[in-house]
Amino acid sequence: AQNIIIFREGNSLFKKTWNKDFIESIEIVASEEIGVEGRASFYEQTGALRDIVQSHLLQLAALTLMELPENMEEVPALREKALSQLNIVCDIKENNCVKRAQYEGYREEVNNTDSRVETFVSINLQSNDPKWKGVPITLSTGKALHRRFTEIKIRYRKDKQRESNELILRLQPDAGIEFSIWTKVPGYEHKLNSHHLSFKFKDHYNILPDAYEQVLFNAINSDHRLFTSGGEVIETWRILDEIQKTWEKSDENIPVYKKGSKIEEVLEL
Repeated sequence: AQNIIIFREGNSLFKKTWNKDFIESIEIVASEEIGVEGRASFYEQTGALRDIVQSHLLQLAALTLMELPENMEEVPALREKALSQLNIVCDIKENNCVKRAQYEGYREEVNNTDSRVETFVSINLQSNDPKWKGVPITLSTGKALHRRFTEIKIRYRKDKQRESNELILRLQPDAGIEFSIWTKVPGYEHKLNSHHLSFKFKDHYNILPDAYEQVLFNAINSDHRLFTSGGEVIETWRILDEIQKTWEKSDENIPVYKKGSKIEEVLEL
């Protein structure tokens, strides 16, 4: 996650095109293969919206959308500013920009046949920042899906199909960066193929920090830059509060998806 800032400010190609004029959409996903795995009591009180979207995905969105800092001390304030400009883009009751679902067998796992807690959620946001005006931002997460990965996908604007470049910042597994480009197929015919330029940290570095190693190190040294500020927490709840309240009042049945489903399949329910 820290490398998102370094990547953006250290590569002029992306630094100069990191705005609505060049970027068509932003999609941030945290997909998990496992279910609740013994966390039934916790999950029944929390759900995917509060467990993953409120903390992890909105923080990744803030890092993606925020202005670049002149020094790292500015990062928390810039993240908060980015979050303050994010909003839901529709009437939540119409369910056309917020999707929730529950995997098959969840109710038996938590021993609650009436549970309406979501194990999958996808929300569409937009930013009021002029730099990002009109760019759709999608946050999606779910349990018991077809594979485990966390990534930020940046789709670039195109005039023709073969110009559809994509940038993927992958956090797990195999943390790294991918960028799709179009090339001509060797030969006499004018055929084009899309290929990926790929960088993985594990291919270049023998020692990678464990998941919480950097966090613990910074905590011991009273370095607050990686930690969510109170202002950021308030902004994340401002964004999600209406969703949570609408769901609590709703008596609609929650869609059920099969374990191992793809995100696209759940969204079609």
